[in-house]
Amino acid sequence: MMARADFGSAAWWGEVAARGTPLVAANDAGADGSAAVTFLWRAAPGAAPHAVYLDVYSHTPHPSSGPAAMRHHAGTDVWSWETRLPSDWRGSYFLMPVGAERLPPEEGGATALRRWWVGLLESNAQADPLNLRPPHAGGWGQPLSPLLLPQAPVHSAWDRAAAPQGRLHQHRWHSFTLGLSRDSWIYRTAPQAQAGKPPLVLLLDGHYWARQAPLFGALDLLTAQGELPPAVYLLVDAVSPERRAMELPCHAPFWYALQQELLPAVEALEPATSEARHTVVAGQSFGGLAAAYAALNWPERFGNVLSQSGSFWWPDPADTASGGRLAADVANGLGAGAPLRFLLEIGCYEGSMLGPNRSFHQALCAAGHHAVLREVRGGHDWLCWRDGLLEGLCELMKNFDESEQP
Repeated sequence: MMARADFGSAAWWGEVAARGTPLVAANDAGADGSAAVTFLWRAAPGAAPHAVYLDVYSHTPHPSSGPAAMRHHAGTDVWSWETRLPSDWRGSYFLMPVGAERLPPEEGGATALRRWWVGLLESNAQADPLNLRPPHAGGWGQPLSPLLLPQAPVHSAWDRAAAPQGRLHQHRWHSFTLGLSRDSWIYRTAPQAQAGKPPLVLLLDGHYWARQAPLFGALDLLTAQGELPPAVYLLVDAVSPERRAMELPCHAPFWYALQQELLPAVEALEPATSEARHTVVAGQSFGGLAAAYAALNWPERFGNVLSQSGSFWWPDPADTASGGRLAADVANGLGAGAPLRFLLEIGCYEGSMLGPNRSFHQALCAAGHHAVLREVRGGHDWLCWRDGLLEGLCELMKNFDESEQP
């Protein structure tokens, strides 16, 4: 396509639109199994930007070290960026055209670049209009496009899920302890199932799983297939990026309030087990760190952890090896005497986060916990986490015996 004589013409764009973007070279498999991928953006008539930036999660350079800029082909309305990706790549990306007045700062270093980039996201970021797959949203609603190469694994439950069949309560949690209110969602799968208190699954970043990528139908499907037991799912809103960054990294007041205020409200609406062995806490990134922190500090309440891309470097972003403060606390006896079950998932493209996850896993095993580390083909990306969430819940809950529940 890029070498055609009519490159950039209306006919050329028509074929691009029919094929969809990014363009993937079908006959250009590298020796390493990679594929040539070309991202495209078309300038609107009379509105050519000064630059077009591209963010391919877990692939393009971090914006604080200089964003990836697309190339403008002179004399055309074509902007492009080419790369090679593994043939099983799955991930998100967005495009961001900017005018001359919004170019990156020349001074201030990485901090100024980060501030500039964050400021642009809300106003300029957009999904790829030529991508034939439906766009999706990031953790706070930013528009994203999916990129799934031919061998990318995709959990079938997302495509086969029907409208939710369970019982949903939307509960406004007014926390006296934390001094704010937030949404929570309480969902009971298979409400017609036998009496008794089913397992409880607590999902951090619940706003994402309730609004951006609703998972209720997928949970219903997996429950009907017998891959998940009937359960109560509690989804807790993170409120805002600032609040999330305060509450999820090992913040005891959040967990005290959740246990003293929110869990009793859940019990009143949709009774579930209070046994740690049938309770799962799941989270991503800071949420993965938070899930592990909760179980280690309150093992009598939270007995199973699903951590995806856990931020175990915390509190030092430069720590790429040790497993952070939480691993040190485990080595010093935190959680000792109460064997817990951990499923840690980390993407092979997550770079500096691999070391802390491996070290945290080693600390857990040395302390006698049942811990599994799963390094998956993926990046730091909701598109990967949504598949791993379903797979991880099925793995952790497959041995839950309803007959043992109170």
